Amino acid sequence: MVQILPLENILHEEVVLENDFNSQYEGWEVVKDEDEQAFLKDSYYWMENTSTNRWMFYHKKLPVTMNESFIINANIEILNNKQGYGQFGLVWGFDKGHEQLNKFVVSSNTNRFTIADFQKDHEYTRHRFSGKFEKDMFSKKEQFFSIVKLEDYYYFFLNQYSKPVYVTHISQLGQEGNRFGFYVEPGLMIRCNKIKVKRLIVDPNFENNPWMPLNDDEMPLGSVILRGN
Repeated sequence: MVQILPLENILHEEVVLENDFNSQYEGWEVVKDEDEQAFLKDSYYWMENTSTNRWMFYHKKLPVTMNESFIINANIEILNNKQGYGQFGLVWGFDKGHEQLNKFVVSSNTNRFTIADFQKDHEYTRHRFSGKFEKDMFSKKEQFFSIVKLEDYYYFFLNQYSKPVYVTHISQLGQEGNRFGFYVEPGLMIRCNKIKVKRLIVDPNFENNPWMPLNDDEMPLGSVILRGN
């Protein structure tokens, strides 16, 4: 049997960050004012955007460089949606000034997602893709996000399905710094109970041939199918 698959030969996977939000010293922002609040409680990181027109970002240093291969995944639960719309999800690939960011977000009220390289005040967007996805029938509020950077391509997964919702070359998304974190639009309150980052070490001698024979378990011989984990 032969199947076309986006493959690399992954030699080693290393967990370089795994936050379960049981400690106040994990480096995430804690803040409370009239426009926002972010805090750690009950093994969750809680974030609420109470402003009317500001996009909020909560971030820390990514423990890998942007020229490495890596996976970022997180479970994010939406708790409140005061305006009835808005997006939430992950941001990455920016520096502390975060003038230019990448975001991987879903709509709070529809089954649509967006991936974009954008200016932080949304004055312009360099790259944008939006599409539909299947929601997890067993969890109406919690959303699984996974960003996989594998050599020269990004793969984006939702709800732990084996098929990515979007694939793009790294040139389409900014890599201006190694900050990453959460994105919350006005009127939304979210929380996260776990976020994990893995470094992927790939075989530099792999020929990148997408035609790979599968074994009896439908796994590619000498390679790995990524499912966002």
